[in-house]
Amino acid sequence: MNSLPKSIQNAIDALSDLPGIGSRSAERLIFALLKNEMPLEEKIAKALLNLKKNLGECERCHHYCETIEGESNVQCGVCHDFSRDKKVICIVEEPTDLIAIEKTHEYKGLYHVLHGVLSPMNKVGPEQLRIRSLTERLDNTDEKPDEIILALSGNIEADATALYLTNELKKFSTIKVTRLARGIPTGGDLDYLDIGTLSRAMLDRREF
Repeated sequence: MNSLPKSIQNAIDALSDLPGIGSRSAERLIFALLKNEMPLEEKIAKALLNLKKNLGECERCHHYCETIEGESNVQCGVCHDFSRDKKVICIVEEPTDLIAIEKTHEYKGLYHVLHGVLSPMNKVGPEQLRIRSLTERLDNTDEKPDEIILALSGNIEADATALYLTNELKKFSTIKVTRLARGIPTGGDLDYLDIGTLSRAMLDRREF
């Protein structure tokens, strides 16, 4: 027999569905909410309910951004920043990787977020990623950079994605393609690396 009331157990089970949160961590979080005298659970619930409602993808790089009612062309803060170097585009797997690179303060260019990597086992092909929009972006003479940085993780799927992208980018012969250098361990995800390691990898990037 479960010693926990059903409402508590349901809340624990719901939090446990999130990546990186086990049942023990979820249990501690739920009991912390129960002990909190302020309506913290209402604040969290409201924020989560509005999370996807108020978010969209940047029309340019596919990073998350706030949507504006009545406007169809929405850009994220990075793309909207006119001080960024438009001659360099850094390709990342996920928005969390973009955030990790921004924390290094070493990169001042633009981004393109793929929202994943090629994974035949999980039925993720080029059409599931933001690859077509990348080539369309590069076909635009106003968007053509001098360099594209492949800032992908150090696993097999990321390597396969990098190889696929390199072949796709060959038709843009004037664009140099580079990849992050030392410091990216095999199997490592960018958003788990410390800032120093990621900064060094960005500065020491090599031609791919």
